[in-house]
Amino acid sequence: MLAFIDESGHPHLNDLNRRPVVVAACFSERDARHISGRIHALKRDLLNRERLELKGVDLLNRHTYARKPDYVAFFEEFFSTLSNLPITLFSVIMEGPFGYAEEPDDYLPNRFRYLVQRIELLAESGNEMATIMFDGTPNLYGGLGWKFNSFLFRSDEGRDCTHITDAPAFVDSATSAGIQIADMAASVVRQYEQAELFRRPPTAGDPYLLAIRRWYRILERMTRDDLKSHQGAERPGFFRMVVGER
Repeated sequence: MLAFIDESGHPHLNDLNRRPVVVAACFSERDARHISGRIHALKRDLLNRERLELKGVDLLNRHTYARKPDYVAFFEEFFSTLSNLPITLFSVIMEGPFGYAEEPDDYLPNRFRYLVQRIELLAESGNEMATIMFDGTPNLYGGLGWKFNSFLFRSDEGRDCTHITDAPAFVDSATSAGIQIADMAASVVRQYEQAELFRRPPTAGDPYLLAIRRWYRILERMTRDDLKSHQGAERPGFFRMVVGER
């Protein structure tokens, strides 16, 4: 199994996003070629841009929605297509206050640790081994590759993750359909959370937020809420964490 992880926003004082999000898009290696092919075909057939990198920060915004109807049609087809592909999504939504260390420098950040918990249970349920895929390089976030290895081999929780392969892979988002799926999903979840659409529906006069809510509901149906740890702790697919909580 492959688990592609990407963020939208970052839990830092200087980041204007009030609810940063990290998402894992998981699917079996045997389905990877088919899934990548579907995303490639959508770019080619709807936008005539096969090399387009799908980045939510650049594409999923009010300006694009208001002025580029061809992209809006692409977004609708993109999320509709995702709902019919064998992909499982997990998301961790972070809430402040931000501004101090979430955990020691040599620890795997909790937002990633919570995703690994869910990926492990999903891989175990399918009797598969999961390889974690990050966008970027091992030096990301002060040495994410080393922090990941330290978690797996130095912590009791990590050693119990027997369905996670020994080292994460770092890939280029420009050519990775899996990372682009995680990126677009994370952008939708973040905007849904920031607009607090879980508290109140958008007004009828705001077609952009109506679209965000519609796409969010598609993504929400792609998660698993039935996973539990071996100790019986529930692991909801979309999880809110308060940064700084112990």
